[in-house]
Amino acid sequence: MTLRSPQLNSEGYVRFSDDLLQVPIALQDAPTLNHQIEPGGGGGGDHNQNDVIGSRSSFYDHAHHRNGTDVVELSPSSGQGQTNDFLPWEMNYHEAAIFLEEGANNDKFDSHPGHPGALPAYLLVHNDWYYGLDLATSLILLSLALGEEPAVRAFRLPVAVHSTIELLALLVIGVELTLKLRWIGWGSVLKHKRTMLKCLTLAVMFIEAFIVLVRQSSHFRVTRSLRPIFIVDTRYLGGVRRFIRQIFQSLPPIFDMLLLIFFFVSIYAILGFFIFSSNPNDTHFATLFDSFVSMFVLLTTANFPDVMMPAYSLSKWNSLFFISFLCIVLYILMNLMLAVVYETFTTIERNKFRKLLLHKRKATQHAFKLLTTLQNPDQVKFQQFAGLMRYYAPDKGPRDVVLMFAYLNTSRSGSLSMNEMYRVYDAVMMTWQPQYSHIPWYHNTHESIQTVCTRLHEAINWPYFEHIVYALIMCNGFAMVYRATQPYPTLQESAFSFCASWDAVFFAVGKIAPLLNLYFKGSIPAGIDVSICLRKQYNSRINYRAIPVLKPISNAAV
Repeated sequence: MTLRSPQLNSEGYVRFSDDLLQVPIALQDAPTLNHQIEPGGGGGGDHNQNDVIGSRSSFYDHAHHRNGTDVVELSPSSGQGQTNDFLPWEMNYHEAAIFLEEGANNDKFDSHPGHPGALPAYLLVHNDWYYGLDLATSLILLSLALGEEPAVRAFRLPVAVHSTIELLALLVIGVELTLKLRWIGWGSVLKHKRTMLKCLTLAVMFIEAFIVLVRQSSHFRVTRSLRPIFIVDTRYLGGVRRFIRQIFQSLPPIFDMLLLIFFFVSIYAILGFFIFSSNPNDTHFATLFDSFVSMFVLLTTANFPDVMMPAYSLSKWNSLFFISFLCIVLYILMNLMLAVVYETFTTIERNKFRKLLLHKRKATQHAFKLLTTLQNPDQVKFQQFAGLMRYYAPDKGPRDVVLMFAYLNTSRSGSLSMNEMYRVYDAVMMTWQPQYSHIPWYHNTHESIQTVCTRLHEAINWPYFEHIVYALIMCNGFAMVYRATQPYPTLQESAFSFCASWDAVFFAVGKIAPLLNLYFKGSIPAGIDVSICLRKQYNSRINYRAIPVLKPISNAAV
């Protein structure tokens, strides 16, 4: 985002955003909110002179002209009234959006850009092009392993080529770290362990790559194994970083259990050495070292029962030694260690989720303070919310903003409280689709299906459709009565004549319609299964002549 204004100096805020002159957001889509929204307060429109910003952005102090030690505010009388009117609100919107981004990204607030000089670097670092460049550079560094010695023959590169590529990639990463340093400052960098590790790794690898380029010969380089650090530090592998961090945080209790297991293995190794070392045929306990190795392998049951057989050949009671070891160490301590690992990891995950939630709430509180006025210090109006969304979610249209505000405003007061504002992260993640209540269910189907269903819908809604259906039912009944009066040689032939007649098509249509009704409405019309009901009721075969007789009844029920 870039914003240019000739009124302010080069260090001013306004050169970093071009959203200042955007058209005010229309509220025609929210008639229920119009009577509750006052014209003042931001959003890019006219401001109510009675609305005073509750908390000014930290960028605002740097948007003044300085004359010695005196700070002179921009005022309407100086010919810059329009800028001074809503520029503070735009600064508040932008900084509030930055607070929300820090809450979503779990960035510490001590790295918050507190002056306009850090804002360009912050915007560059939090940019999709920056994320893509960082990922591409890290992948290039990893792919150099294919061309360096020992290399894959098909991808082998000269020393000058792969060292030059490595230096260029490291230089790009160095520029990215410089932008980050410009944003958060040296104090935060020194406190951030991951950034310090990345800086030290970058410096060592840069020096080593430069030496390789000067010597024109590659040597054994341990730092090549540190290249995955750069790709793990990218934005797209944030979940991997979180998982690795949780593993390291769960190591202390795991080490405690490992020490306990090592203690029992050592005790049993010493006991086994003193008990079984006198047996010359038992090589598993010949020395104390062999005894420890044997018990350690027995922990995995890889040498069981071979390690026990020489001692068991002397006395069957010697098996108690090995059985007790397996019961205590393998079945109790090992399973206990698994339980400790699971509980520790789950606890860390739960605490991390709680911290993320509290961090988002803290970010929302910071943003909320920048969106309130002195007249309403506990409420955020729609104008301020719309201005916030123009920076935090610029892809959201006016209708989406109105719907998000209506979703958050559960009290229907026309303004957001702090508790309602806490759900802003959930509201931004939502997608909205129009619902067409006056259009039937087939609106979202394929276009060809829509056309057929539309024609059928028009035919069914035709005023004379019911009359035609009744006429067909009557004709069907008359036709069956006529055929019933005709003589047939056998009863089966008579029933076949009824069922295989030309009007059976209408009967089939009359049966398909209730089935469709059953599928879409979940109800069964009365009379559709009269024959089956009678068959179950009397538990007997039905006369063939009764089946066609029931056809008009079933059709009439439809």
